[in-house]
Amino acid sequence: MENLSMLVVRTTWQDNPRPIDDGTMVVAIGDVHGCSKHLELMYKSIAGDIETLNPDKTICILIGDLIDRGPNSKECLRLAAQGVTSFTTKMNVEDIVLKGNHDVWLCRAVNGQLTESDYQAWKRNGGKATLLSLGVNIDLPIETLKRKIGNALPSTVRTMLKNMSESFQIEELFFVHAGVDPRYSLSNQTLEAKTWIRDEFLNVTTWPFKEIIIHGHSIEHFSKKPKIYNHRIGIDSGVYATEILTAVEFLGSRMRFVMVKPGDLN
Repeated sequence: MENLSMLVVRTTWQDNPRPIDDGTMVVAIGDVHGCSKHLELMYKSIAGDIETLNPDKTICILIGDLIDRGPNSKECLRLAAQGVTSFTTKMNVEDIVLKGNHDVWLCRAVNGQLTESDYQAWKRNGGKATLLSLGVNIDLPIETLKRKIGNALPSTVRTMLKNMSESFQIEELFFVHAGVDPRYSLSNQTLEAKTWIRDEFLNVTTWPFKEIIIHGHSIEHFSKKPKIYNHRIGIDSGVYATEILTAVEFLGSRMRFVMVKPGDLN
């Protein structure tokens, strides 16, 4: 599926609804879902932006769901373990990888906690593509399967999976895979909510927090760029189906979107 002719589109700078320190650049990349060519080009593009904009510090966040559905989950995992740090010579660049609901299944497989019911749910939701990418037979007994998955992953990837974060906050920007449950404080969110929530978060009528949430998980359908809501910015553009991978860059009081898309899409 991954288009050989891809281009990078940057929107014009606009006001950041939650300004951060002028010397800090924060980038969040939406759900990758096994589309490694898109991720690699996005990393290269962000590295170029770091060189051009020359912030004092850069934080690059993968919003979760690195795997499943797309054609090359194994390569996505390898790239994520390297991070944008490997594409730039600039110092003070930090990579953060957040845990998505699909990544939870892989983490459980690697740490031995994947149950049979987990596995069946994983297979129904794109997991077969990941196992194919890893060269693991989907019909193996569960204990053998878990061992084979672990053996198929480089040590750098296993370390990354072990160290994945559930969320990240800088000033009034809060990054998480799916969203948050508005009934509870940001410090009291469950992993289930952070990786699976939809309607209670997306369609909330009264927002109780000063923070704005940057998230993936729920696909945003747009023509030019994602919409900025009062309480959230969604950056999952469904790359495995649309061939569009979206990121957002925050720099002081400004922000813009960056999209990797096929060259034949206007």
